[in-house]
Amino acid sequence: MTAQASQRRYRGLLHLRFGPRLDRRGAAATEFALVAIPFFIVIIAIMEVAWQLATGFALDHAALRASRYGITGSDTPPSWLTTGQQNVPTCRSQNIPWLVTRSTNGLINASRLTVATTNWSSVSGSTGNGTAGAGAAGQIVSYALTYRQPFITGIVAATLFGSDSFTHQAFLIVKNEPFENASC
Repeated sequence: MTAQASQRRYRGLLHLRFGPRLDRRGAAATEFALVAIPFFIVIIAIMEVAWQLATGFALDHAALRASRYGITGSDTPPSWLTTGQQNVPTCRSQNIPWLVTRSTNGLINASRLTVATTNWSSVSGSTGNGTAGAGAAGQIVSYALTYRQPFITGIVAATLFGSDSFTHQAFLIVKNEPFENASC
């Protein structure tokens, strides 16, 4: 028996034992489809989480800057923020939300931001209801910032979370420095 004949006989025995040879055409496309869908869902989820974390960090940073500006009693924002800007507010209570949006380089949109400031005359008085506003010299002031950041994936996130946005919050309590009382 020749080598070629024995190979044919061996293939014939395999065919009888294991059935017909499997057709592998399209297997790579099917495997890609099975792996690609979960892979892209994970990538989109990572992007969404990173976007929301960046927004939360930016809001915290902006709240710290705004509260630092608020405790000084100044009616004019820092010069590094006003260079080339138009419609700069001239009142401290208006400058605080303006400063939050400017110190994040546009990540925080003013239309979705709420800044609530409440002041108390002393620490012992801070347990009751305070007065709205950034307060006068030496007063205790709370800054409550709420920001609604839309999901970057839109419909996918709205389907999964039941909402089209995520709400971020930052809260600080500070004591104003001694300063001349501001006019507004």
